[in-house]
Amino acid sequence: MSSDGANDIRQWGRSLFERQQRPVTWAGHVLEAASMSLGRAPEIEAALEMAADQTQWGRGRELFDLVRRSSLGMEDRPAEQLFFRLAELVGKLAHNAAGPFPHFDHHAGWQIGPIAYRLAAEVQDPALQDRLASALGSWPTIEPGTAP
Repeated sequence: MSSDGANDIRQWGRSLFERQQRPVTWAGHVLEAASMSLGRAPEIEAALEMAADQTQWGRGRELFDLVRRSSLGMEDRPAEQLFFRLAELVGKLAHNAAGPFPHFDHHAGWQIGPIAYRLAAEVQDPALQDRLASALGSWPTIEPGTAP
């Protein structure tokens, strides 16, 4: 993909995230859409449960750490790596929304759309792409398979 295409995907992800009124819940819905094709490991289930319950968002850093530890060594399984990356982002967003310092990077949520897009390109499942597009609220106009 050209650098212009990669930049377009990043800009789309930022715009998508910044339109969300309930970003943690939204990210949870994106993760749930992915889980319908990729399953629900205990770490994914924990991320989904936390995203759905605002009183649990203060556990975001703990969830991030749990998912990160589980995802180490997935370099040879790119779809699973991207899937767990979505779960990590749910943890980051929940932690940032709950307020305890230090916060994760302020632009973590900008990655939800691009990672979901890359996941769809990796898995090559039209049903997954449709679910992700619906959960995200839009889909970039660049063809899957050209993800950054």
